[in-house]
Amino acid sequence: MIKTLNGDQAMAHAALSCGVKLATSYPGSPSSGAVEALIGLTEEQDLFVEWSSNERVALEMGIGASIAGRRALVCTKSVGLNVMVDPLMALNLTPINGGLVILLGDDPGGYGSQNDQDSRPLAVLLEMPLLEPASPTEGYAMMREAFRISEEYHTVVIIRETRSFTKQEEPVELGDAPRGNTGLGLRREPWRYVPVPLNAVEKHRDLHRRMEALSGWADRAPFNPAVGHGTRGVIAAGFAHRKLLDVVGENEPEQFRLLKLGNLCPLPAGTVGAFLKQCEEVLVLEEIEPFLETQIKALAYDIGFRGKIYGKQTGHTGREGELFRWQIQQALAGFLPDLLPAKDFSQRDEQTEKPQKANHCHGCGYDKILDALEKAARSLDQKPVLVGDPGCLVTVADRLDAKFAIGSAVGVADGLSKAGIEERAVALFGDSSFFHSTLPGICNAVHNQSNILMVVLDNQATATSGYQSNPGVNRDARGHEAPGLDMEVIVRACGVEHVITWGPSDPESSLVTHFRDALRTQEL
Repeated sequence: MIKTLNGDQAMAHAALSCGVKLATSYPGSPSSGAVEALIGLTEEQDLFVEWSSNERVALEMGIGASIAGRRALVCTKSVGLNVMVDPLMALNLTPINGGLVILLGDDPGGYGSQNDQDSRPLAVLLEMPLLEPASPTEGYAMMREAFRISEEYHTVVIIRETRSFTKQEEPVELGDAPRGNTGLGLRREPWRYVPVPLNAVEKHRDLHRRMEALSGWADRAPFNPAVGHGTRGVIAAGFAHRKLLDVVGENEPEQFRLLKLGNLCPLPAGTVGAFLKQCEEVLVLEEIEPFLETQIKALAYDIGFRGKIYGKQTGHTGREGELFRWQIQQALAGFLPDLLPAKDFSQRDEQTEKPQKANHCHGCGYDKILDALEKAARSLDQKPVLVGDPGCLVTVADRLDAKFAIGSAVGVADGLSKAGIEERAVALFGDSSFFHSTLPGICNAVHNQSNILMVVLDNQATATSGYQSNPGVNRDARGHEAPGLDMEVIVRACGVEHVITWGPSDPESSLVTHFRDALRTQEL
């Protein structure tokens, strides 16, 4: 069967064709789209899906399913992978059972993120294989192969997608979904899933053996084809390859050699080395940092390649933001001056290339809440320092003094307070952030007798990413009734004594009064 799918939908169909039993995620674009697609394609008896309280919990759910011998898909955006690193740095030492794949949504350009992060170097730190598809068709094939090699080499596999990749659509040929897949069964084996100081070095040695075997697989994988002629070569990674073809056309190039790289870690050294030996000069196209360029230069040194390698480190492409088609065309003009593009792109086209993002923040009332807070502060001759979290507070970011990672507002505000500033420190965060990672900061503030003011902005949803549920909402990922945890009860249990609740049906004047009372109070 052939269906027209975007990148996220192709990933979802592929995971189902592999018999995935559990899919987890903390909402965040790109990558949430694959979870939404899975919810639409399945019934609860066929696939357990949840919006987890944070990315670490999502991963740990996947680990449990893998130990039970079932295949699991964990979806996360770039900054969510950062949250997962702690358990991943132990998981890499423990040979897994059921296939476990992480679908990683990077966001070149920071369209929906607080940073312009390139997550690929984390795969090297984690010593885990990393793949990046150029098209939905290849994404479908990669997801299927990722589950296979995850079980063959007993490792987590990371597939990287970008926001622009998820928006691309094309016809994809779908395989049949598995029937009666019962998994590999629970595997209980002494020390297999228990890394401790006693066995950490030996487990690390075994990890290196598995990565060495994966290096051989990378050279045999079908995701790194080379075509073309001549002594000049272009290496294009992942979705950058698709953009390159939009510039030069689909036909086999006559004026240069082209190597498409889908295996990014471990690098298919034999494949890349053989390509280099056919070239005198090579241009590397990738997003965002010179991740592959650096590795390829090291490999070139090892094999005695004397030619030039160009890319981000030589200024041929930038190291920030998305790599646009006009920038690829510009880089090619310097590298292959006689090349005529199949289609002309200019910087004027940049806005049309940027992926569109739904605005879930329209009509947000947080400006009114800050207006009330500032009015109350002025009446007390105060000018509080406002520290926010990512998410909904991006709509009032111009009014904040600081905003870092999700869950960090309370700790940063408390640090300001403990540093002895005269101004009152105020931490502002959403309900999803509260359950994600704010609670430890609240416990720390109570224990250390903080005098900060904490403001929870409750949307009853993870609003900015599409109104997905969180533990404070009385519905689950599929919309079924579920226990909604009461934040007021929780913070009181954490030791916060002064708690005020205000809702949109209450008069706005009362909100100013509440803030005035809270700013006067010096204890939590």
